[in-house]
Amino acid sequence: MNEQRSNDPKELLSPSYRASCWHPTQMMHYEEKRQSSKSIGAKVWIFLAMASQMGVICSSKSDQTGWIQAKPMTRTTWMKYSSQQHSIIESEAIFGLNDNDVSLDESYRLRFTGVGRLYQSSTHPSLDEPLYRLQKATVAVIGLGGVGSWAAEALVRSGIGHIVLIDLDDICVSNTNRQLHALTSTVGQFKIDAMQQRLLQINPNVNVTLIHDFVNADNVHDLLNPQWTAVVDAIDGSRGKSALLAACADLRMPVVTCGAAAGRVDPTQIRVGDLTIVEGDKLLASCRKELRKYHGFAQGYSFRDKQKLNKKPKQFHIQTVYSLEEQRTALVQSDTAQSLRVCDSALGTACFVTGTYGFVAAGRIIDMIVNDKLLSPRR
Repeated sequence: MNEQRSNDPKELLSPSYRASCWHPTQMMHYEEKRQSSKSIGAKVWIFLAMASQMGVICSSKSDQTGWIQAKPMTRTTWMKYSSQQHSIIESEAIFGLNDNDVSLDESYRLRFTGVGRLYQSSTHPSLDEPLYRLQKATVAVIGLGGVGSWAAEALVRSGIGHIVLIDLDDICVSNTNRQLHALTSTVGQFKIDAMQQRLLQINPNVNVTLIHDFVNADNVHDLLNPQWTAVVDAIDGSRGKSALLAACADLRMPVVTCGAAAGRVDPTQIRVGDLTIVEGDKLLASCRKELRKYHGFAQGYSFRDKQKLNKKPKQFHIQTVYSLEEQRTALVQSDTAQSLRVCDSALGTACFVTGTYGFVAAGRIIDMIVNDKLLSPRR
């Protein structure tokens, strides 16, 4: 293993360092991408991205001065930290390779050929084509709770090659009823850390990027990257959710958003539709209102206008997972809140509902990627 270290980002780009890591054919891929980038920072990122894709064991660490240190490590999961936000803001996963650069090794085929068969058709008879698209895709899951944790696992089990997990919350014992990563052994861990370990057990070659932060209006544009393929929005607050959806509209980034799963018991009533048509979900209604009031989305119509004039609002092109079931109300506040730390809201929740929300969201993402029909939000 190469033990070379450097205190200069330019050293990463030196022929001797590259030659110590790569074969000639890999070097050629790097040189083609390097020529199209002007800044040292971009070139270093491309180096790390290509190294990760090629399975090279290298890493880089940053501080206020930028990328200053390179050292070998046993796993190619790359992260870039923001010294101001104390969070990760970039990763190698944003640099996707061209179709010709992606190869399906035997391990990947054994795990995910069953998914490829599902999407074979008379117009797309190749088994490899859907797998190529899944392997090179980068999907971000924002909010790793009762919905996002199930969505993340479904995406990786479906062959997604790069996944970004964004959350700053830790696992609480009262998450056990609804969150996939909540185990006796994981209580107290960061949700995305526990989820990363689980995902690597599913596919050891998946690139998992961790961003320890909550998404809000102030940081959303710093956290998102336009080269991600798609986003799953599993945020449970209307302000963060509306800020994220507005940013996705700015970047024309495909997104599937999820409504409130709490207070519901019937997973068969879960549906998918444009955000503008959803009824009976207070979280989504508040989010929709904020998008129209603060983010310039097209205005809707009153109930009377919709009924009398048969008018329909302009669609946002935001696929939304929601339920037709009426949300239950909380009758009794749990006494455990007086003596133990709990992470529950006043409404009850069940994994067979939250999990279905996550599975449906993941299903829509996979379908868009495989069929190359990525739907981007519009104001």
